[in-house]
Amino acid sequence: MEDRSDDFGITALAGGYFHQAWWSRHPTSDELLMFVRDENPVPVIEQCVHDATLLAESPLTGEQLAALWTSATDGYHAVTAEGRDGRRWFQRMIEILTPKLDAAGVRVSAEGAQDFRPEVTEPVARVVRRFSIVTNFLGEPADEQFLRQALEDLIRAGLPELSLRFFLRFAVTHDAPIPKDFYAEIKRASVPFGYGAFIVERLEHLIID
Repeated sequence: MEDRSDDFGITALAGGYFHQAWWSRHPTSDELLMFVRDENPVPVIEQCVHDATLLAESPLTGEQLAALWTSATDGYHAVTAEGRDGRRWFQRMIEILTPKLDAAGVRVSAEGAQDFRPEVTEPVARVVRRFSIVTNFLGEPADEQFLRQALEDLIRAGLPELSLRFFLRFAVTHDAPIPKDFYAEIKRASVPFGYGAFIVERLEHLIID
């Protein structure tokens, strides 16, 4: 379904489209999602809808889901400012993107997507427990423990890949320092997910001795 050579799915959508001043070209977030739908091939939209479905159907709270999304956009899109929580945002994303899949005869289901195998979840949990923020949203403070808990709850929900992918996005947006041994740990945790060269390696500029 997805190309994992670089960031993909909902995290790529957050970082690639909801960047600084996105609203100067698209008056509303709904209109930006329509642009994403119309400008991207079916496999890209399919992965975004798949991720959004997993999140919308997860046991995480709407507040947790909103925090994950806002942090993934580096603070450039706060869904709560639009009167939505995170769950309603992901549901709206599904509503807007799905017509393209319907036209292509593609059906997205979250069934069977959860992974609870300890050999997969435990390495990701160890990575998440080391998550640390240095800067956030142009220097504004963030609740590090709240984000960490949301990532841990994704793992408990059987979504370790999404948890790690969000962590990787956060490490960049929060300018997190990555000791060499931690970087090696992150790479080991990513192995089951078949990531390509440009997903974990984008953290290299954050490595410290």
